[in-house]
Amino acid sequence: MKVQREKLYLRNQHLEQNPNSQKKSPIFIKVRDHIKKTGSIINPLLAVEDGENYKIVYGNNRYLAGVELGLKEFPIEVLENDEPITIKTAAKKYKEVDLDAL
Repeated sequence: MKVQREKLYLRNQHLEQNPNSQKKSPIFIKVRDHIKKTGSIINPLLAVEDGENYKIVYGNNRYLAGVELGLKEFPIEVLENDEPITIKTAAKKYKEVDLDAL
């Protein structure tokens, strides 16, 4: 499902408010460059419902890169809860992507 950017926020609020150090990481740079090149996010963000909004529990780099590039909608998968086992199980459904090959 696709969700408007305004309805999303990171579980790590400090990271969302001050993403500068994250934006220097090689993974962030590769993710941002992929989104810039293709206009799309590789795998959906994993999130849990929080009222009318969604808390992102997996996909910080994809979310921050998309925000930086002005994406208005993000693909998400809504999880039942944000327990580590739930997140890990959901993340296994998606292909690991070799960002160096992109």
